[in-house]
Amino acid sequence: MIRMQNVKIVLMIGWRNVFRNKRRSLIVASSIVVGLVVMMFSMAIMNGFNRQMLENTINTSLGHVAIHKKGFFNDMKLSLSFMPKDLCNAIKNIQGVACIGQRVKFEAMVQSSRSSQGVLVMGIEPEEEKCVSNIFEYAGSDIHSYITDSSNNDILISRSLATKLGIGIGDKCVVMLQDKDGVLAAHAFIVKGLYQSPIESFDKYVVYTGIRKAQEISGLGNAISEIIVRCRDKDFADSVASTINSLDTADLEVLTWKQMAPNIVQAIKLFDTMMYVFLAIIFISIIFTIANTMIMAIMERYREIGIMKSIGTQPSWIAAIVILEACGLGVLGIVAGIVITYLLVAITATTGINFAFYSESMRVWGTGTTIYPFLTATNSIVATVIVLLNTIVASLYPAYKAAKIKPIDALHFI
Repeated sequence: MIRMQNVKIVLMIGWRNVFRNKRRSLIVASSIVVGLVVMMFSMAIMNGFNRQMLENTINTSLGHVAIHKKGFFNDMKLSLSFMPKDLCNAIKNIQGVACIGQRVKFEAMVQSSRSSQGVLVMGIEPEEEKCVSNIFEYAGSDIHSYITDSSNNDILISRSLATKLGIGIGDKCVVMLQDKDGVLAAHAFIVKGLYQSPIESFDKYVVYTGIRKAQEISGLGNAISEIIVRCRDKDFADSVASTINSLDTADLEVLTWKQMAPNIVQAIKLFDTMMYVFLAIIFISIIFTIANTMIMAIMERYREIGIMKSIGTQPSWIAAIVILEACGLGVLGIVAGIVITYLLVAITATTGINFAFYSESMRVWGTGTTIYPFLTATNSIVATVIVLLNTIVASLYPAYKAAKIKPIDALHFI
């Protein structure tokens, strides 16, 4: 009971000291608020950056899960095609699968009267592709600017490629390729529409045509290059891939988005590491601010601390009071900082943050020019723990100094 009473007294004195000098407390709490807001809002922006980079990559070409002939992902040869048979129907019935799309893919050369460019031709089922990728939205969500018949000689190219080739909607271009038998072939296409994705490298090298037309000019017949699976959420990818592997896929390989884009996964880890280094630098400066302020507070209460020690207050209690005062300031800063941050995130998550002045760099990373920040519960917990730990660390030296004050010196202190 005595110990609990002592703890209660220490807590009350520590909390009371927070409000003894309101101006000084406001300065310390404000520094914590600024640091916390910068930290959490930076996390929110980086979360948005990483999510959009990943989602845009998935939505342009990868899908959540892809089924190929073994070796096709690393070497897109027409000979590495396969007959889907009943596989598509079996995949549709797997729990977590939203939709699937079939594609034919091969490398070719697209040529106009002005220029030429090596490209990757994607033969698609127009309606299926609307579900597994965002190419329809990238083309302006206009049915008149999108492939509608998979057998027609329509082609969909990017705006940047159209500029390089000097052609536009309604113009003709020639696609040259080696078909399945190795015979060089050339076929004329009419530009049906122009698209622009958030990924610069994708726009430079990918063109779309109907899957039946692609099968015809490549000599594949009814064979396809890949099946793209769209899950209800990307977190279903591993379980869906595992279920597909249990089907009759002996000569096929099933890859998740993590396996197809390891560079994206590593980039996200790198950005997270860089973010924590940046945050550490911010809070090192805040540590010194808190420590200096607490030392000033101790000097102001030098005689008071001396009297407390003279009447028998233990050094550990003196240290606890200083640490609790710092923690009180930290709690005030955390509450205010979290409220301000979530208000900022709520606003910018709707409006987005426009980075158009870095548009080229943003398209290289595939994020788009507008970032929509968001925070997770983990971010809030990590931020709170980091701030509290920094506050405690900052108060340790002042607490040590206060505990070491000699009563006789304090009583004669002017």
